[in-house]
Amino acid sequence: MNVAELVLRHAYRREADALIDFASGRRRSFGDLAERVPRLGLALAEQYGLQRGSAIAVLSRNSIEYMEILLACALRGIMVQALNWRLSAVELKQILSSAPPAVLLYHEEYASVVKDLQTAIDCEHYIAWSADGKASAFEELLARVPANSVDTGAGGFAGDSDPFLVVYTGGTTGVSKGAVHTHSTAIAVMAQNAIGERIVPSDRFMLMGQMFHSPVLLAINYLTHGCPVVIVNFKPELALQAIQEERVTTSMGIPTMFQNMLPLLSAGNWNISSLRNVQYGGSPIARNVVVELLELLGCSLIQCYGRTEELAITFLTHEDHVRAVQGIHPERLESCGREAWLTRLLLVDPEGRIIPRSSSAAGEIVAKSPGTMIGYLGRSDLTAEATFRDGWLRTGDVGRLDKDGYLYIVDRAKELIISGGENIYPAQVERAIQRLSAVLEVAVVGVPDELWGESVKAYVVLKPGHTATHLEIAESAAVNLGSYQKPKHVEFLDEMPKTPAGKIDKRSLKIPLP
Repeated sequence: MNVAELVLRHAYRREADALIDFASGRRRSFGDLAERVPRLGLALAEQYGLQRGSAIAVLSRNSIEYMEILLACALRGIMVQALNWRLSAVELKQILSSAPPAVLLYHEEYASVVKDLQTAIDCEHYIAWSADGKASAFEELLARVPANSVDTGAGGFAGDSDPFLVVYTGGTTGVSKGAVHTHSTAIAVMAQNAIGERIVPSDRFMLMGQMFHSPVLLAINYLTHGCPVVIVNFKPELALQAIQEERVTTSMGIPTMFQNMLPLLSAGNWNISSLRNVQYGGSPIARNVVVELLELLGCSLIQCYGRTEELAITFLTHEDHVRAVQGIHPERLESCGREAWLTRLLLVDPEGRIIPRSSSAAGEIVAKSPGTMIGYLGRSDLTAEATFRDGWLRTGDVGRLDKDGYLYIVDRAKELIISGGENIYPAQVERAIQRLSAVLEVAVVGVPDELWGESVKAYVVLKPGHTATHLEIAESAAVNLGSYQKPKHVEFLDEMPKTPAGKIDKRSLKIPLP
């Protein structure tokens, strides 16, 4: 199967919206996609010699053209390296030097970055498009293939095991790695999410996560169901405006996005009654924040736990959320649910031994599904390091299972704090501190301590108009955790540093240990 063909089969719905760029008001119908996507694919093939197995790179924020490029390349079996626009030119050079694409397509706002890249990477062709979607090298390329000159129903270009999309890791533990997904792994991920989200034909999906990462597959998933995708580049107020004006029914975001939307929802008069379902995931979230989301969003809520390499490992269903709020297993709001439909998971100890499911012991999470990446681009060594056995992938996350199979993320294995011989998992401390209503964001790291080796430090961003003291932060942790786990140091910040993937950058906060 081919990802693009699953979208273009809706060509008969010629006037129905497919893509809506909310900020600019530009729209593409399914008829437009059926006319433009095959032409773009043919133009890339004829003008630049791209063929099945070739690779291109894209550098852009979320845009209509980005989606057209993805679908055009999918149709032709061309692999897309989705570059993170938040990375520095130095980091982009590292990525592209090890796996140079044949063509780099980019939005004009990154012209200076691309000019810098041209001197360092072995890529012959560069194609830009403009903010207004009009006169540009991109549109000139498209114009070289006459309208209606490509048979959209021909099929048979590529699919299945052909590489489709390279999704780069956030780089929170080192250099960003490119996880390669094929048409088959992407479709498996979409199938998992279609079941988890219970997609219906009347849905209108808002893409507010970045197209260089996994949210783009959720957007494509809705297109394959004939549902329109509203594209935004996330700002809290803009996202709420899009929901209200475009009658968005479903979306997905990381907890930080929703935490920044909550004060606006509490203070404003927003009509978001169209929302049917919202998915969150990507980082820990406190129980009280989940309860507040349920109250203010007024729709079903699900959580998905996954990695760039394995995009759907578990789901916490809406029913799980509702029962927990009603007092039936309230602790499950701190879990990330049970195995997704096509996923198996194991916990293994440091020696690689499988921990029995009857045990409550924590171990590294190892997962396997048809949606597992086929490897890291150009890094067979790192692929081997991440492989547990026969397609089972190490996540680097530590978790535990309860008796009913619900998974609780303890922390990243590499973020463990050892204080006085005691193991302290930052994520547990963060969740405890987030229960304090004044806290917007928190990051916990280990810092050098002459007596204990390491001690706990919490960096905290408070909600606008709220106050809290060092003591209140420390005691909010101590109420729910052992006293040895409460932060010895607290520092208040106006804003958290973020990784290029939008997650809190703990490496920039952590003081290097001697």
